Amino acid sequence: MQTNVTLSKKSGKGATDRVISEMATFFTVKPGQAEELRQACERFAAVALQADPKVVQKSGLRDSRHVLFDNDQRLLWATTFETEWDPYIDDAVLVMGFRAFVDWMQYTVEGSSIIKSMQASVSAGGLSTASTGEIEQFLSANTSDLKRILQSAQAPAVGYWNMLADQTTPQIRKAQRVEAAFQQVLDNPAAEEALMHPALQPLLEQAAD
Repeated sequence: MQTNVTLSKKSGKGATDRVISEMATFFTVKPGQAEELRQACERFAAVALQADPKVVQKSGLRDSRHVLFDNDQRLLWATTFETEWDPYIDDAVLVMGFRAFVDWMQYTVEGSSIIKSMQASVSAGGLSTASTGEIEQFLSANTSDLKRILQSAQAPAVGYWNMLADQTTPQIRKAQRVEAAFQQVLDNPAAEEALMHPALQPLLEQAAD
């Protein structure tokens, strides 16, 4: 018996903890294609690692992982994000590239339809003779099929908690930069007199922790 799930503008079908939402999708691996899938998932992670951190941060992507289980017969793709569901998927496609998703999804039963949808979309858009870049741009702007497949394979968390869910990645990064800059001030003997001012006492108390 399948439980109906109310879609949220913030998290789609997933659960939310403050500013963070989660998405866990479960796929069936096509027989005999586990190794190809494993390599495709490694390529997907490599794209994220090589992407501009500022661009990834803007997309709202917090983390991503692929896990093969049940003797390589099933695949979990789990991710957390800070933005709303629809723009998150759109931005993730822009960051990763549509083909990076197709690369691993083509080896799953649920993801097979995305190949047909992609071919149909390209044909309908009159891009049969277009360049790879033009096709990629077109597909990135038409993510409805990808979203449909992801949500059909998604199971919402029944319990979700994130230690840093009250802070976005930009806030965390800024706090790290401020801390590093303040540490430089503390290490400078010339700043000792200025740091004695009562107005700076809260900063010194934080530095003492």
